[in-house]
Amino acid sequence: MSHKEEKPPFLGTWNNVYTLVIGSLVLMIVFFYLFTQYFA
Repeated sequence: MSHKEEKPPFLGTWNNVYTLVIGSLVLMIVFFYLFTQYFA
């Protein structure tokens, strides 16, 4: 088994991909929190 360092298909580096995923998760959490507070 060889460990070939592959680039992600978008955003250039894996750190950018992880940042995008975590950022979108945080935004969704904030959105749903505010949504819940508004309609509570």
